[in-house]
Order: sequence, then C-alpha cells, then structure tokens
Amino acid sequence: MISLKSKDWEIDNIETILLDKDGTFIDLHFFWGKITEMRVIKIIENYKLTNDYLEKLCKILGYDINIKKMIPDGITAMYSRSKIIEIFRGKLLEMNIEILESELVEIFDSVSEDFYKSIENYVKPIEDAIEFIKKMYSLDIKLGIVTSDSVKATNLILKSFGWDKYFKVVIGRESSAYTKESGIPTKLALDKLNANPKTTLMIGDAPMDYVSAKNADIENIILVSTGQISLKELTQTTSYVVQSLKDLECLKI
Repeated sequence: MISLKSKDWEIDNIETILLDKDGTFIDLHFFWGKITEMRVIKIIENYKLTNDYLEKLCKILGYDINIKKMIPDGITAMYSRSKIIEIFRGKLLEMNIEILESELVEIFDSVSEDFYKSIENYVKPIEDAIEFIKKMYSLDIKLGIVTSDSVKATNLILKSFGWDKYFKVVIGRESSAYTKESGIPTKLALDKLNANPKTTLMIGDAPMDYVSAKNADIENIILVSTGQISLKELTQTTSYVVQSLKDLECLKI
C-alpha cells in the first residue's frame, strides 16, 4: 500500500488506482479537438452545408477552433457520448438541420474509425502523469482505466506508446450499457481488479470522474487540473485537487 500527500492533504492505504484517460494522462485539447473537427466536417459534407457552420458546430460540441481548445463547460467536457449526441442533435434540429440520431451515431462512428487508423498522430501525453503511472506500477499498485472513450481507442493509444503493460483493465463506453457517471463502469473495473473500493483511489480531471467514483462507493478521489477545468473550479467539487500529478509525494507503507 501507499500514501499520497500534497501540501494540503494526505490519502492513506491505497492499493489500487483507477484513472480517467483524456485530460488526466492524455492532452484532451489536441485529441478531442481533432476528432470534433473531423465529425463536423463530415456533417457539413453529408448535409451540404456551407463552411460557415464549421466554427459554430464545433463550438456546440465544445471545441473552439480559433484557440484550439476544448471549452470547460462544453458538452464534451460535461457528458458521456450518448448524452452529447442527444444534445447535439437537438441543437442541429433548432438550426433546421434535419438529422436522425442513428445518422449522427453513424457519423461519429465512421469518423472514429478513420481517426483510429492514425491515432498516434493525435495523442500528446501529459508527461507528469505518465511518470506518475510508471512510478505506481513500479510500486506494485494495481492500475486501471475508466473512460468515456472506447476500449478500442484506448488500447490503440496504450499499445502505440508502450503503456499497455501498466494497466490491468480498461473500461470504456462499450463495456457497459450505463454511462460513466452512473458508477457502473467504475464498479466493473473494481470487480475485474478484485479491488476494495475503500483502498482504491480514482484520479480524474472533471466532476464527472468524481461522481463516477462516488457512485461506485470510492471515497478517495483526486482531481487534477490538466484537462479543461481550472484548479479553482475543481475545488468546488472536492478539496482533493492538484495542479499536476507531480505535486503528489508518494510514501510506501
């Protein structure tokens, strides 16, 4: 077991760590910005819209193409994939762009397939987080991933960078019919790792990760401001926040 300590608090007796992916150890602005832009371009092409829609539709999905950043309160930051598609379709209908939910799902999926073929070109590691993961692995801490992204995409990334050896389990959107917020995917990760929620730590970059952990009966939760949400905003969810995972001191118990 280990203890993790920041300048303000300490969490003891940890033997398992579950991590979110995007914004926690992957630069989500680069990754999700590209896939968002590709999806919008596909919609523009399929529905014969003008290029004037590019900036507008990207922003609805939560990506600002001018500054190349995901928007902190955008729908991609706030919700799981099914909810994003539901909200996005509603906005398209308001703009008189007639599109079925099944058509939107098909567009999202087809773009993802193209994206996955060269996914390593769209991944920027958060180096401090990768060093943290390597250290936890060296201390025999069980590691797992719980993400709203697909298992396929996550495994492609892990294998491309040689990180697959660090994680014993990857839970993604196809692992369960339930959303990440429900806590069910997180409970599934606990089951597969044979982990005790009382000695498990969840690390994420958004309130969604906090809710997911709480609903899985995990009390030890750290949020890190390497994603879309600032440190100040994260403290409205929990006091267990850090700017970077390098700010954590690790003590072997």
